Amino acid sequence: MNLVHGVDVSYWEPRIDWRVVRTQGFRFALIRATSGVGYVDPKFKSHWEGARTEGLLRGAYHYLIATQDAKQQADLFISTISADRGELPPIIDLEDKYNENASNSKIIDTCKAILDRVEKAFGVKPMIYSRTQYLNVHVSKSGKAPSWAKDYPLWVAQYPYVFSPDTMPNKNMPTQAAGWQDWMFWQYSETALVNGVTNENGSPTECDLNWFRGTEEELYAFANIKPKEPVTYTVKDGDTFKSIAEKYKITVEELLTANPELLQKGAKLAIPVPTISKPIASDTAVSNKATSSTKTYTVKQGDTVGSIAAKYGVTVDAIKAINPNLTNPNLIYVGQVIVIP
Repeated sequence: MNLVHGVDVSYWEPRIDWRVVRTQGFRFALIRATSGVGYVDPKFKSHWEGARTEGLLRGAYHYLIATQDAKQQADLFISTISADRGELPPIIDLEDKYNENASNSKIIDTCKAILDRVEKAFGVKPMIYSRTQYLNVHVSKSGKAPSWAKDYPLWVAQYPYVFSPDTMPNKNMPTQAAGWQDWMFWQYSETALVNGVTNENGSPTECDLNWFRGTEEELYAFANIKPKEPVTYTVKDGDTFKSIAEKYKITVEELLTANPELLQKGAKLAIPVPTISKPIASDTAVSNKATSSTKTYTVKQGDTVGSIAAKYGVTVDAIKAINPNLTNPNLIYVGQVIVIP
């Protein structure tokens, strides 16, 4: 079985050197953005931008609190992420904490309402994070998963006592949740120490680790993103692997992995560029993919938010949610640029 390594992080991993993380083979980052109706993770913005700068595929997640208003939760999540949607689908996190007193019906209804609103804003099916046991027990009616369960990619948490990359599948790999899709992402540890991930004092702090179920090529296809093509560099007098790596802001290890041959004048080196290229064109895209492209509209004479929403087939609320500066939708002006969900 092919697997691709990634991390998921939040406020609890306050300082991250994303370049160091990337050079250890991690290719994606799942990052907490919001929780409930009023909590924005204070580290979301820095984690989100840092992971993007170093070329990791990113997915943002919202922690669902079933007893709080679904619309407000979805709108907080959408507006927090704003125009930079990341590359992987948005994620709804379903767990026990803060949901202990919610009925199964309430959890299911709140979850579906948030899923629908987020999908409308992002234009892509969200992903669901949970444990198999939680889904089977709490996100079910009469022992059955909701009718919509198979519509959403699944990220499951299940922690083995011992993980061996030499044995696939591991006996401790996730069990399948009844009525749901097969897991696509697996959170297999919540206690790992990763170089580059520290607390505010610079000391190592525990981090969650994940696998994507597939090859790196399949991960990029799922994200609907084309990896950046390597840059070619011709070796000159006085060049060293270190000087070339510093020139392109990558590590010597990354350069050596891409170019195992000896360094010689005139040789052509492939420089692995740690950035993300544009989304794959729609005719080659696989279904259920997120996009990092952003649509905007420049207001013209006679426009209203309602007419703009109708033009693009979205709701006024979705436009308001992704344009936090649009505090009064009745007051727009010619030349104003509005982000279209």
